[in-house]
Amino acid sequence: MEVFVQSLQQYVSSISIHTVILSVTMIFMLVGAVDRIRKNRHGYGEKFEEGFKAMGPLSLAMIGMLVLTPILRQLLEPVLTPVYQFFGASPAMFGGTLLACDMGGYPLAMQLAGPDEAIGQFSGILLGSMLGCTIVGSVPIGLGILKKEDRPYFAYGIMVGMVTIPIGMLAGWAVMLFTGYPIGFVSMLKNLLPVLLIALLIILGLWKKPMAMLRGFTIFGKGLTALITLSLAAAVLQYETGLRFPLLWQMVEPGDSGVSPLIEALQIVGLIAIVLIGAFPMVEFITRHFSKALGVLGRKLGLDESGCAGMVASLANGIATFGLIEKMDPRSKLINIAFLVSASCVIGDHLGFTAGVSPGMIPAMIAGKLAAGVTAVILACAMAPMLLEKIGDQKS
Repeated sequence: MEVFVQSLQQYVSSISIHTVILSVTMIFMLVGAVDRIRKNRHGYGEKFEEGFKAMGPLSLAMIGMLVLTPILRQLLEPVLTPVYQFFGASPAMFGGTLLACDMGGYPLAMQLAGPDEAIGQFSGILLGSMLGCTIVGSVPIGLGILKKEDRPYFAYGIMVGMVTIPIGMLAGWAVMLFTGYPIGFVSMLKNLLPVLLIALLIILGLWKKPMAMLRGFTIFGKGLTALITLSLAAAVLQYETGLRFPLLWQMVEPGDSGVSPLIEALQIVGLIAIVLIGAFPMVEFITRHFSKALGVLGRKLGLDESGCAGMVASLANGIATFGLIEKMDPRSKLINIAFLVSASCVIGDHLGFTAGVSPGMIPAMIAGKLAAGVTAVILACAMAPMLLEKIGDQKS
């Protein structure tokens, strides 16, 4: 009993926004566990199980890239450092620009950041959960699910969503000032400059040649999947056989932390899963009990029923939203895609990942993703008449 009292006192004395969020998630974890014991009477037990079942897909997506991180740093740092220093930025910003936070963006950003941990968090968590996850996650996955006739809505929705990513970065940066990772305003702007240039080129490409850009993203996504799979296979082969390959030996040898990248990657996946077993029941609760209120808000935005459901679903995972796109009217399609660019997974995979690797960044991650997502919806509503007319002209 004394141990419990001491731990409770320590918890109360160190309470913060991110510990409150995690505590709420853990309450739903207990609800899911009890419901599973009671044969899933209320559906929360099933969501509890889904959290653990997510370890398989997470492992396939993450481990191969995570074990490559020290090698990528060795290869890329000499090339990226002078380019980013020209803008007065850190090469760490590269990590979150092209890679999702949970697909190597975070560890690569932290490696490239060196002693400047705050910039690593800024790029790896914030940028990687918005721009990076769009390039390597939302675009390839969406193109694999959506029908051909929905791709123009997808392209312009992605374009609108990317326009508001800087707003999300500013919101996340503001929250970081109060959560132990302060970055000066001028430093933040300098580090965002190369990101803004890359994002601007992508936006212009989507405006001028949307289908060509989407095909390019798809090729990049397939190449990345091949790289991740081969990397995972090489790491496992070396670990189990004791063989060591040139350069690739770093995947299984202990690093500065005393743990090999392979073991560290497996630990990260496990840490994410133990958050998801609470996050998934929480999302189920929100969907059930707040769907009507969110539906009213959605209808005011001009969304149909499937459009309202899609926006709620994207908070946990964008894949469910992609499955609903074909049932939506054109306006709802555009708005949903714009919203999920930044807001997808905010209380799902990205919450689990952030809780596993950097709990102190949870408030900044949530604030940034929601700020970018909400402003993307506002912008999409304003631009919908023009964009839908443009899509109509292209189809005719």
